[in-house]
Amino acid sequence: MLTLKSRSRLSACARRLIYLLAGLALAGGAHAQSSITLYGIIDSGIEYVNNVGASRSTVLRTPQITGTLPSRWGLRGKEDLGGGLSTVFVLESGFATGQGSLNQGGRLFGRQAYVGISSDTWGTLSFGRQYSQIYWGLIGDTLAPNLFAAGVLDGYLFNSRDDNAIVWSKTIQAFTVGVTYSLGRDQVASAAAGGCAQSADDWKACKAMSAMLKYDPGTWGIAAVFDRNIGGGGVGSPLPSSSQTDTRYVLDGYFKLRTLTVGGGLIHRVNEASLTPTSNYWFGGATYALLPQVVLDAQYGLLRVRGASAGASAVAVRAMYLLSKSSATYVTAGRVFNQAQAAFTIDGGNATTSSNPALGVNQTGVMVGIRHLF
Repeated sequence: MLTLKSRSRLSACARRLIYLLAGLALAGGAHAQSSITLYGIIDSGIEYVNNVGASRSTVLRTPQITGTLPSRWGLRGKEDLGGGLSTVFVLESGFATGQGSLNQGGRLFGRQAYVGISSDTWGTLSFGRQYSQIYWGLIGDTLAPNLFAAGVLDGYLFNSRDDNAIVWSKTIQAFTVGVTYSLGRDQVASAAAGGCAQSADDWKACKAMSAMLKYDPGTWGIAAVFDRNIGGGGVGSPLPSSSQTDTRYVLDGYFKLRTLTVGGGLIHRVNEASLTPTSNYWFGGATYALLPQVVLDAQYGLLRVRGASAGASAVAVRAMYLLSKSSATYVTAGRVFNQAQAAFTIDGGNATTSSNPALGVNQTGVMVGIRHLF
């Protein structure tokens, strides 16, 4: 027979058990509503580049930045808050496989570092180091950041990230609209490398802004982008004064036909810090799955600068063999044809000017590599 005291003890034990089970249930529910993903790319190999420098030397090395894609690792997280709201974050670090060092000026999370809130109704608002909208709008560039590609004629396209950025984006079915505004677009790089930090004396200096409108149902797509950097980096900077801007207007797109994808576009640029500010850059390319394991790519780019022989053209090809869903080997090659006042390099895999040819000299590059995704 249970006494009052015994029943009291049982009641206390039952309450503790209920609290424990409730806590476990809540913990399990929270875990089910949250996710963190570790992901990455390791892409490396050996490249050959000729006509380097005034001596027209030949180099054989491991690229610093990219093969078919830049090597990176990252963490992506999302927590469901209920009612169509979620918190999101991304921390993404770029590294050079040859020496294991950090890219993007030595930043730990130089590719992306942001946190934000996402709504099913209102879109996503995020804060931190993030891509300009030009990155998301280049849907017509079939080779993207390949080591040798038409993109070597405008190195900004795949390095278009902003520090201190506020980004809003919203997707409705196949339509996406995005806006980026940076309070100080580069706090780390030197002035010569494009560094431009927030200024207490000049509210306008070093700001950046971009906007994108994209329609992409999956079998074809079209995108329009506006991208502007405001100067203020001081002496030695590509944009010394806040009265100067560097603006790009992009229109591009693609279509798919079974195993063939064709894309192309135009970038009109007005750089007020240049003696010849206006240029047009056309690009086009195709990707063809010859076999389920074999993918072929080709691309052509043409840059013309108004009032100067400072443009170039570039052609690039790539063959990739898919070993699995995660691993692939490839060979890629490219050649750049410089006008008399131009010194573009075909080598998009190094952060410095160590691969640049002399003015007016053409250049060829070849690389054999391997890529693994995780």
